[in-house]
Amino acid sequence: MRKILSFALFTAVFVFITNAQIAFAQEAPKIEIGAHYTFLRFSDFDTNDSGVGVRATLNLTNNVAIDGEYNFFPTKRRHFIDGFYLDSRRYQGLLGVKAGARGDKVGVFGKLRPGFVHFGEGTLDPTILTILPVPGTFKSTQFALDAGGVFELYPSRSTVLRLDVGDTIIRFNGDGGRPKFTSHNLQLSAGVGLRF
Repeated sequence: MRKILSFALFTAVFVFITNAQIAFAQEAPKIEIGAHYTFLRFSDFDTNDSGVGVRATLNLTNNVAIDGEYNFFPTKRRHFIDGFYLDSRRYQGLLGVKAGARGDKVGVFGKLRPGFVHFGEGTLDPTILTILPVPGTFKSTQFALDAGGVFELYPSRSTVLRLDVGDTIIRFNGDGGRPKFTSHNLQLSAGVGLRF
């Protein structure tokens, strides 16, 4: 995880150093929308998730943008959350800032986007023995923070190819008697988009 954070820090420093060199690039289109594939490694659960998502970006300037995405991970996975083993699908929403340097053909950015990971309604593991009545289904929403880097290519003024690398930090709230803990998880995304 230190390598990911080091990469994000290096990217941010590189962006601000090179910012003056490409300040004369064409003004970027104001709105970007796109779709992507995403991979999320849940390090504390020792599982990998693949999903799809949509993204929207509002470019405030050539160097700063409001950036958000919503991801869906369709495969049911088993996770131990809030004191129970839960078989469920996951959803993720993130909204924050993307800042960096942009040329006419390439952009390099750092990102910091708070949001959530929702472990959707799923069934509890029937092998769990409990003296307390529990519902037949269970769901959980946890705070998440996406910190990392973004690399973009602009094949034309109206299209973008984007690669994200980040650390998705999830804060599990410790309901159900489980201690609170923070999980660092590698997330990679690759997608395409339109710019208006």
